[in-house]
Amino acid sequence: MALVKVTLDSGASVDVETTDKIADDMVASFARFVAGKRMLEKRTILTPSQSIYVDYSKTAVVRRVN
Repeated sequence: MALVKVTLDSGASVDVETTDKIADDMVASFARFVAGKRMLEKRTILTPSQSIYVDYSKTAVVRRVN
C-alpha cells in the first residue's frame, strides 16, 4: 500500500491510501498534466467499489508519501 498526498491550490490536502501502482500512476498523471498542460482522465479507480476524481487544474501538488 502507498499513501498519496494531493494538495489543492487552496492549501487544503487530501491523503489517499491505495496500491503502489495506482499511487505511481496518479503522480505520473499529474506530472504529465503539468508538463503538457493537457487535460487527462480525472477519475482514478481505487477498488471495484471506490474511485476518486481529481481536477488537476485546481491541484498544486500530487506526491507519494511512502
